[in-house]
Amino acid sequence: MTSRAFPDLLAYLESAEIASAGDLKSCAPSEIAVLEERYQITLPESYRTYLETMGHESGRLLTHDHYAATYEYVLQMTGEYREDCEEFPEEPHVKLPADALIIVGRLAEQFLMIRCNDPADSPVWYFNEYDATLKQSYDSVLDWLFSTADEAREAIEGGYYDTFPDGTRP
Repeated sequence: MTSRAFPDLLAYLESAEIASAGDLKSCAPSEIAVLEERYQITLPESYRTYLETMGHESGRLLTHDHYAATYEYVLQMTGEYREDCEEFPEEPHVKLPADALIIVGRLAEQFLMIRCNDPADSPVWYFNEYDATLKQSYDSVLDWLFSTADEAREAIEGGYYDTFPDGTRP
């Protein structure tokens, strides 16, 4: 199995016309520090690199589905989910580990999270609002990003963006 690295992802985004370097907007170090302080975590290097490179804007990488995955969402989602669990204890909920960080919300009912207990990387876990099951979906943050890039490429090739101004969805 060939190991892929973050520069490989950037090259793939460029070659598949998902995002060029000019389409990427990074998070400032101070923003990443706020995120870590808010949740009392240390981000794995893999997810930190994602934020440092494209935490605010990633071209068409995350726009082909109903993803809430930019920094602004990530800063809020874990806290909001924990508050919902406290407010509605009778509902089925995944009990998030203390080192969990929700990195994607989809339609406010499906989520991806990482654990911040390994300085290098984390598997990516899936859960939803309908049951209390946590399931590993990807072996690493980079696996999640490559998979999402494959989906974005398929959306582009399938004409998904053809109806949007400038070929991208707001």
